[in-house]
Parts: sequence; C-alpha cells; structure tokens
Amino acid sequence: MYGLINNSLKDMIQMQFGEETWQKVLAASGVPEDSFLSMRRYEDEITYSLAGAASEVLGAPVDTCLELFGQHWVLETASKSYGMLLDAAGRDMIAFLRNMNALHDRITSTFLDYVPPEFFIEEEGTNYKVHYVSQREGLNAFVVGLLKGLGTRFGTEVTILDQTDVPAEKGTHTVFTLELAPA
Repeated sequence: MYGLINNSLKDMIQMQFGEETWQKVLAASGVPEDSFLSMRRYEDEITYSLAGAASEVLGAPVDTCLELFGQHWVLETASKSYGMLLDAAGRDMIAFLRNMNALHDRITSTFLDYVPPEFFIEEEGTNYKVHYVSQREGLNAFVVGLLKGLGTRFGTEVTILDQTDVPAEKGTHTVFTLELAPA
C-alpha cells in the first residue's frame, strides 16, 4: 500500500486519540518512522502491523479500528486530497459507488503499480448489493467504514443487512447488502 494510507492511519489516531497514543501505536507496530511518504509504495504488512498495533493500544478489535479508519479515509483524507474528484464522482451515494471504478482509474495515473479494488453495484428491490473485489485480504471492515463514511458524506443512513464472502482465486470478493435511507 502507499504511504498515503499509512499517513492517513497516523492522522486518524492523532486526531481522535492524541499524539501520545500515536507514539504508542508506532512503537507497538515496529514500523519504521519513514513509512509514511505519501507517494511511496510500502509492503501491505506495514499497514496491517499499524492496524494491529492500534487494536492493541486502543484495546479494540482490529475490525473496529479498520472501520474507524475507513470512515476517516472518506471524511478526512480523501475529501482533502481528492475533494474535486469525489465531488465529480456523484451527487448521491449510489451514483458515487457506481463511479468508484472510474474514480480509481483517474487516481491510478498518480501512483506507480497501483492496483485498486473494484466495486460493482446491483439493485435488489429497495436494497443494493455492493460487490467489493480486491487482490488484498483482510480489509472488509475498512470497506464497512468506507460505506458508512460515504453515508455521512451524502446524508444517507447506511444499514448493512448482510456481508457474504464469495470464493475468489486470489484476494477478496465480498458482497455487502445495503439498506439506504435519508439521514
């Protein structure tokens, strides 16, 4: 993953829990302090180590930490770093989700060897199925946070009715069934 991700996780801990807590997370992770250059690519294990250390220091399950991080990513990092692109991707949550792959395509040119996840949307009556396909494993809770953060961004209450893992040759394919309502 890129340093932008690690830097965003650092930013979230500092904003929500303070500098002292961040220093504890960094120490517990064993991650070098130079793992936060935004445009540099780092091994995924660095990000996973930071998430695990956050879980340990905060005394919360790692999935809770990843969900908080997903919300922070949407509401803080992506909004500040890619605000105009986000604004152009859709005026409501479903339009945005339908344009997520195109958004990732635009961002791809800024990062070398960037392989973004893919999202596919299906309408099912009044609910929506969001397919998340990634070469990485272990980030479903982060995606839950992204979905909730997008709900906040678009003034939509997001209820996740179901989360189903679909067999994938490599990585992850998860289907989230969402119920959406105005907040």
